Formats: sequence, C-alpha cells, structure tokens
Amino acid sequence: MKELELTTQDAVKYLKENVKIHDILEISYNRIFAEGEVLNMDFSEYFGKPGFKMLISLDESELGATVEIDVYEVEDDIIEFVHKPKNGEDVVVTVI
Repeated sequence: MKELELTTQDAVKYLKENVKIHDILEISYNRIFAEGEVLNMDFSEYFGKPGFKMLISLDESELGATVEIDVYEVEDDIIEFVHKPKNGEDVVVTVI
C-alpha cells in the first residue's frame, strides 16, 4: 500500500487524474465518510465554471445507495481518502 501526504489542490488533482470508473474509493470530508465503487466522473462546466463531480455507489447501503460528490465544492474539507484501483496498488492519501 502506498501512502501520500498531499495539499488540497494536489489531492484533487490526484482524484481527477488517477481515479477511474469502477475503482473503489473511501473518502472522508468534513463529517462525511463515503465508501464504494465510482460509477461516473463528470467534468462538465457548471454556470460557466469547471466542474468535477463523482457518483459513488455506497457499499452495503440501504438508504440512498448512491451519492454524488461535488469535489470542487468540498475540496477544502477533504481529510483523507483511500483509492483502490481495479488494477494496481492501493493508495492512502492524507491531506495536509
């Protein structure tokens, strides 16, 4: 398992460049913990500004089986995440 300590901006860059659809992501931000399979990543423009949204299917959840995370909206609240690529080594990222 690889461990990284990244700034907020570098952590968002890591998510954008390395996480792919069907990877598993465990992410902690603010008081939220979400764990599950990445179903979609959306980089569309919203109201004239670049966007970055991730749709995650929550593991073993009966209420609200999916959650959409607006990464740019919560980027300052990201504490850490674990990226489990379908093919590759797990990466633990702590935001400093």
